[in-house]
Amino acid sequence: MKFENASTYLDDGVYYLDAFATVEIGDEPERALMNGVELHFLIEVMVERKRRWWIDTPIIQRRLRYKLYFYELTRHFRVENLQTGKSENYRSLGAALRFLGQIERYALIESSRINSAKRYTASIYLSLDNTRLPGPLAARAVVSNDWDLQSEVFQWSLN
Repeated sequence: MKFENASTYLDDGVYYLDAFATVEIGDEPERALMNGVELHFLIEVMVERKRRWWIDTPIIQRRLRYKLYFYELTRHFRVENLQTGKSENYRSLGAALRFLGQIERYALIESSRINSAKRYTASIYLSLDNTRLPGPLAARAVVSNDWDLQSEVFQWSLN
């Protein structure tokens, strides 16, 4: 998994986030998914004020949670946003993973919380939430590289 790009823009007093990640899962997680195991993904977004002589100050930290699962009867994949309850169905795993890696016009932070004289950075990170796997798979995920699904932290300047 890898974020290809992420950026923020100001519109009507709110900074919005657009981001795109390439999301790929290995054979073992795909087999589990096809056999009825739900995969939970976590996207973490953070905005920090950069400080020259001290540690950076976190301004916000958001967690976006998604669930990916497969319906055997209809042979389709569903991605559900666990914050909003909205879900989308897809005929292929590739299409579902593309949707999972795409964030558009997410309201990140009000501009009133940002001091234009200071520097801020934003970062984003995507990972499989192994704690939500069933017991036997959760134990296997701890020791298996096949289940180590996470992106590197992608950073950019907010202002």
